Amino acid sequence: MSRNNFRHGFTTDPDDVARYLEALIEGFRNRRLDFRSQQRKASLTPSEIMDMSVETSARHGRVRVTLSFSWPDAEEQKPAGLPLGKTAAGN
Repeated sequence: MSRNNFRHGFTTDPDDVARYLEALIEGFRNRRLDFRSQQRKASLTPSEIMDMSVETSARHGRVRVTLSFSWPDAEEQKPAGLPLGKTAAGN
């Protein structure tokens, strides 16, 4: 994953939202999500198993739907080391 956090917001219409969601679907299917704005970009590689949540709320005359996806960052996962005093040959 790109080490830079990415956030991009914009005002659009339901057809553009549908196109954006279709691009996300394709990215999940291909196991690669690419995000770009004029200033930033991020590439993510989803794992085989992920957490997903959907949240809806209505406050102050505004309705919000929040989709959230998370998975372990493969770049952060390091293989466990050998116990002290052991070598790869078993000595």
